[in-house]
Amino acid sequence: MPGVHLLALAKLVGIDAHPQPLQQRLAHRHLVEGSSAPVIVAVDATNLLHDERGMGRYVREVLRRLRSRVELRLVTEHRDTESRRGYAYALGYYDAPLVSARKTGADVLWYPWNLTHFSPALPYAVTVYDVAPLQFPNPSPWVRWREQRRLRRSVSGATAVITVSQFTRGEIVERLGVEAARIRVAGGAPAAIFQPGEPERLPEYLVEHPYLLYVGAVERRKNLSTLLAAQERIYPQTGVPLVCAGGAVPERPGVHSMGYVEEPMLLSLYRGATALVMPSLYEGFGLPVLEAMACSTPVVASRRTSLPEVGGDAALYVDQPGDVEAWGEALRRICTDANLAADLRARGPARAAEFTWEQTTDVTLEALQAAAAS
Repeated sequence: MPGVHLLALAKLVGIDAHPQPLQQRLAHRHLVEGSSAPVIVAVDATNLLHDERGMGRYVREVLRRLRSRVELRLVTEHRDTESRRGYAYALGYYDAPLVSARKTGADVLWYPWNLTHFSPALPYAVTVYDVAPLQFPNPSPWVRWREQRRLRRSVSGATAVITVSQFTRGEIVERLGVEAARIRVAGGAPAAIFQPGEPERLPEYLVEHPYLLYVGAVERRKNLSTLLAAQERIYPQTGVPLVCAGGAVPERPGVHSMGYVEEPMLLSLYRGATALVMPSLYEGFGLPVLEAMACSTPVVASRRTSLPEVGGDAALYVDQPGDVEAWGEALRRICTDANLAADLRARGPARAAEFTWEQTTDVTLEALQAAAAS
């Protein structure tokens, strides 16, 4: 937040201007109340300021809840004033100490980005969201070797491995040879902002118009090509356009590309959509599914990998996600079957409510405490 002094901001929202003593008092409180002993956790902050994907949202949500239960230290080489403001904002207006990888003074390291960005000098836990580098390897031999090597190295040395779904847990056991007992599942959840309401920030061309919504990157495993082919077939019948948010998609009749959108715009897009469509061939979790459901927006998804685990009985599934005709029929149904759409709208919020960031944080803390005690 440019132009706002960090200490003044901390006082304004009721946070102590000196983070270290505050965290020490919180730690003392936990000891007095007889809960588990607090640990000093050094967190790899490499991507904390610029990762706007589901992974970045996941890490920020957990850190904002961990900060009152452990002593946090952020491992980063960026310690200028602007970076400090960014880190404080990421933690919910809290100014955690910034340390180097060589001198963390911590009990345990947490690598929350699928891999280790620097060599650990402490016991560590790593959060692995998927094993996409193995299932959908990069076409470049050099990049493929580097990505796969880093992933394998990250989990092989970890005292504890955290992942986001039972599906990905099985992938880590099978593809990376990690013992199941070392893996804890801490799924994601929708942020509090995602709830039913009016879409207040839509572009003019979407106001009071039906549209389908795709949220995600443009990657082979996202299966966007199949979705676009299906949309091309059914658009002349339904007249309902497809809006793509996240990656840049070439526009064509019936397809609008918005690229990256800020969270308030994403909220409006969910709220106004006829349905979220998730055609992925491979997902470690699938956070947009829960975000849409929390907004009471119907979800159409591939019956593949983690998506049925996340969506439960509150989504319409496509059994053959590579089949253009199957996707065309699913899109046509959700656009024309009012009873189906109403049923999914009713089921979604309850399903989304089964996932909470408090549960995610509890499991993450258990893994960090176990790693620290090893």
